[in-house]
Amino acid sequence: MSENELSQVEHEWKNRFDRFTVPEPTREQTLQLIDRIKAVDEAKPLDLRAELEASQAQQTVFQKMASMFLSQWNFHGAASWLLTGAVILIITFTISGNFGDAATGFNAWIKWISLLMIAVIGYAFRAKNEGNRIIETLSYYPLIQQMFTRFLIVITLQLVIALPLSFFVFGEASSVIYIASSFTPLFFFGVIGFVSTIWLGEKLGLLITLSIWFSQLFVKEPVLLQVPSLFMHLMIISCSVLLLTSLLLKKREVQR
Repeated sequence: MSENELSQVEHEWKNRFDRFTVPEPTREQTLQLIDRIKAVDEAKPLDLRAELEASQAQQTVFQKMASMFLSQWNFHGAASWLLTGAVILIITFTISGNFGDAATGFNAWIKWISLLMIAVIGYAFRAKNEGNRIIETLSYYPLIQQMFTRFLIVITLQLVIALPLSFFVFGEASSVIYIASSFTPLFFFGVIGFVSTIWLGEKLGLLITLSIWFSQLFVKEPVLLQVPSLFMHLMIISCSVLLLTSLLLKKREVQR
């Protein structure tokens, strides 16, 4: 290779290296960079929780309720809640097509719908894994508020779906007492599952609720799984409300 060719190759490679060479910063640029680094080090770290609380304080009551509802709805996934509706539909149409007598059909229907309520309560109040449990504990919302919101979601969802579908089971025998008989057991077992879980934990709370449900299968007159009198409806609902008020004591205990 001749000297001219070597010079040409050297020139080409020198040009390539020059393209990727970073120019040396000036003294002023160096001082500016040092000042920026000092400013970042001296800056107060952001308190994300304080910012969140300030943002929450600016929200209206309705916005707070909507935010709480959406957080709990999305925590377990919409598919999980909507699956409940599908199961209720299957139970309702299966029983309505196999029982001609309204009373017999209702007893079978309320038995399985109330058991589904217990299953959904158990599902809604269990943490998927240790990570979710930590998230629940560290959430902006107190744990008891999160669980109460889930309780309302379960109760509302099942009642909104079950009450209209109950007319397929009752048929022409539909009446106020039958409609009340659809509401009362679902509300009672929902409250029992919720309150016992709050006080005793997930597993023991679910066990107690299932024990009460199974006890109704072995008595001659299962008050919760048949069409009780209006007086019994009032008694069951009153007991359920009293159990819910016990959560005020639990809230005070947690705040201490």
